[in-house]
Amino acid sequence: MQQRMSLLVGEVARGSAALEYYLRRLMTCLIDSRYAEVVAAGLGANELIDMCTALVKINREITEAQRTECRSKLATLKPLLARRNHLVHGMWTPLNVPETEPLPSAAYALVSKRRTAAAVIEISYEEAETLADELYQAGSGIFDWICRTLLVQLRREQVTEPPKEANGGGV
Repeated sequence: MQQRMSLLVGEVARGSAALEYYLRRLMTCLIDSRYAEVVAAGLGANELIDMCTALVKINREITEAQRTECRSKLATLKPLLARRNHLVHGMWTPLNVPETEPLPSAAYALVSKRRTAAAVIEISYEEAETLADELYQAGSGIFDWICRTLLVQLRREQVTEPPKEANGGGV
């Protein structure tokens, strides 16, 4: 059981990382600046969603239909990430199941949010697999939207390193 849940947690984390990468790409395309990658660097997924939502709302280079489509995609992400946080940050029980006993169909995560007591949340293996798929699909959907709508901005060269003279000339 532990190994299966660990693999699923890893798949969810990988799907989440891919989604975050595509959100960062979306933000850089919506800003449409050579320095956008630096602006987006280090932002968490929820911050990226909020920034992208604000940027798509005011972007003058996209149609109203494109704006609506993107905002619709962004609106689905925070609940996915909340489920991801339960799965990835929860403490899974039971920790060990004897080989002679059948594996349970679900694991229980002890989840604690700021200033609240821990809650027990049951997550089936199927739910974890579905969440991993949903995260990958959400990221792919964001990237597909970028490629159909902001391809020129996606190809913009990004400046991420200071010029040599700014960092002491160096070799």
